[in-house]
Amino acid sequence: MPEPYASAAPTERTFGKRQIQAGHALMMVVGRIIPYPIGEVWAALTDPDALEKYVGRPEGDLRRGGSYELPDGTRGAILRCDPPRLLTVSFTRPGGQTAELEVHLAAEDSYTHVELKYASVRSGFFLINSDSGEWAAGPGWEFFLDHLTGHLGGEEFQETMGVIGWASLEGEQLRLYEARNAQWERAKEDWDHEHEAVPGLS
Repeated sequence: MPEPYASAAPTERTFGKRQIQAGHALMMVVGRIIPYPIGEVWAALTDPDALEKYVGRPEGDLRRGGSYELPDGTRGAILRCDPPRLLTVSFTRPGGQTAELEVHLAAEDSYTHVELKYASVRSGFFLINSDSGEWAAGPGWEFFLDHLTGHLGGEEFQETMGVIGWASLEGEQLRLYEARNAQWERAKEDWDHEHEAVPGLS
């Protein structure tokens, strides 16, 4: 897939903590400016017809308090919905633990600042694990933002993100995925260093 904004778009990467249904979780935070108005971005994130074109069509009771399921078996509940600025859902991949996904949108002139927060109790959830084949949320959610931006720009995808696994990537896409994985690893090291206990002050 062409990725016109994938390597050029500045991306913010950091971490935090969050209490979710599964317990006290680590939270990764990815921020990016998307060059489209907030209303268009919100529609692309919440309209089933739009999601079908780049992620997979959600089925279910698609309103606050309802539930959804994607074609790849990912499912969850719609916890908060404040158009066009906030969407929070629980997020359970097949065979995995329940995580929480939250997307904040803020208008910046004709652009939109997207802040995506993903919290999980699974160890190392944000990095590639070649042994287990688990989904890597760090580069994975950046890949999602690439697809979102591409969809808004009129791109058509032969495969939606919901059926693409990192192990099936090759060429430039794989190199980009691995480079982002390394950036998330460094971001976590920086965050750990900033939040490590100072002797005598704990």
